[in-house]
Amino acid sequence: MRKRLKIIPIGGLGEIGKNMTLLEYGRNMIIVDCGIMFPENDLYGIDLVLPDFEYIIENQAQLRGIVLTHGHMDHIGGLSYLLKQVDAPVYGTDLTLGMVSRQLEEAGMDYVTLERFDDRQTIQLGPFQVSPFAVAHSIPASVGLVIDTPVGAVVHTGDYKLDETPAGGRTTDLKRLKALTPNGVLALLADSTNADRPGRTPTEQLVTSALDAIFTETRGGRIIIATFASVLARFQEIVNLAAKHHRKLALTGRSLIQNTELARNLGYLDIPAGMLVDIKAKVPQGDLVILSTGSQGEPNSALNRMARGTHRDVQVHEGDTIVISGGAIEGNEENVGRMLNNLFRRGANVVYGKLATVHVSGHGSREDMRIMLEAVRPRFLIPVHGETRHLHLHSSLAQQSGLDAGNIFVLENGATWVSDGQRAWLAEPVPVDDVYVDGSLVGEIGDLVVRDRERLSQNGLVMCYVPVDRQRRLAGEVRLISQGFLQMEASKGMMEKAKRTLKRALKKNGCRHQDNIRKTLQDFFYHQTQSRPVILSHVVQV
Repeated sequence: MRKRLKIIPIGGLGEIGKNMTLLEYGRNMIIVDCGIMFPENDLYGIDLVLPDFEYIIENQAQLRGIVLTHGHMDHIGGLSYLLKQVDAPVYGTDLTLGMVSRQLEEAGMDYVTLERFDDRQTIQLGPFQVSPFAVAHSIPASVGLVIDTPVGAVVHTGDYKLDETPAGGRTTDLKRLKALTPNGVLALLADSTNADRPGRTPTEQLVTSALDAIFTETRGGRIIIATFASVLARFQEIVNLAAKHHRKLALTGRSLIQNTELARNLGYLDIPAGMLVDIKAKVPQGDLVILSTGSQGEPNSALNRMARGTHRDVQVHEGDTIVISGGAIEGNEENVGRMLNNLFRRGANVVYGKLATVHVSGHGSREDMRIMLEAVRPRFLIPVHGETRHLHLHSSLAQQSGLDAGNIFVLENGATWVSDGQRAWLAEPVPVDDVYVDGSLVGEIGDLVVRDRERLSQNGLVMCYVPVDRQRRLAGEVRLISQGFLQMEASKGMMEKAKRTLKRALKKNGCRHQDNIRKTLQDFFYHQTQSRPVILSHVVQV
């Protein structure tokens, strides 16, 4: 039987984050990216979300390598978790591997093989010939991939935009992409993140111009700029502006400091001698720029600690100009808004997206996506990297550009796309699920625990202590303790009524089944308050 190519997205479809895609041919498999997703507000206490590695672990003998497109956490953050369970070489550009290496060191993993490539090389991984091509994105050394397989070429764009004047000067190399695909493209896996944004994504030079104006207008006060710790290309523009306006530069935020050091060592960031100072250095406020993490309002980020007045080294006050150079990710708007209010309350002049162009996306918008489609002209399209609406909008755009609807596959994580080089179809999907990380617990907390946490956050907890004798009969007073549900002192009457109701039920039905205790109390409290607190019952023989 003729071997067939399989493409299986493990993560990154129907969501923003945990990007991970498998390509299989015969008994050979490669992985493109291995990212994480940061939890939304309804994942109480969860630190991050991983792709489901089960299928890879089961088939790890077939794994020929892991290829990375760039160094953002939604593309590399899951590697240390995967590589504890499988052995495979990891391929990426120098900056990407530098960021991976730091993560592996922190995880105590010094045994992983890291193989550097650049956007002019080709690597052979079993039957897969992988050729990177440069793309413009918000982090240097980003690449897309042309993956030649025995049944045809597959193009994976990675994250990209078509910016002719990007920070750092690295444009998306459509010329090399076309040269690498002289026989056409079987399948295009293309970034869909901005499929609901019309036109072209604005150039990074607009941000530079807006920041230059802010530097010019700010006299006598500090400038504090918050952005993503990995938007290293923008850092260079800020350094250039600081030099132009004769200001020193200080950094705050662990990830920012680490990324800056790595980028300097690899030559992606040039900071003039004497410009970079310690955050505690005595510098006149009109001569200082502070670069900070926290553009998303993360609770423990440097900027949010400034907003709350808890930062050890920086106290925000009147005269400071604070620039939020990062668009709020969906779901973070409330946190960002709260942080902005606190910064204004402290007297700062705060500039953010609705007031000036201090951030542009690193992803292509609809016109960029159309140009990519026309450049590649694939037989089949698989939209990736985006929520469900983005994937469907990308599909509609492709149809408007002339691609037949039957050749577009809007997939879900775990779907198995199969092609023999002429046709394409879907086979039996691979079971995948979100894997939650909570502290040192990986995959041990499931949806049931998360739902319990949601109930606890909404309705609180009632703990019930029931003393029984050897015959499991009630042998004393029932005790109830409320946490996050009712104030015990203010609700004595209701709690006493709850105890009497429970005692009657226990005398009637006995104390052998804790489900009876929980149900009795849940029904009582719902009838009294229309709330359902979590009931924890503890039956003790006395």
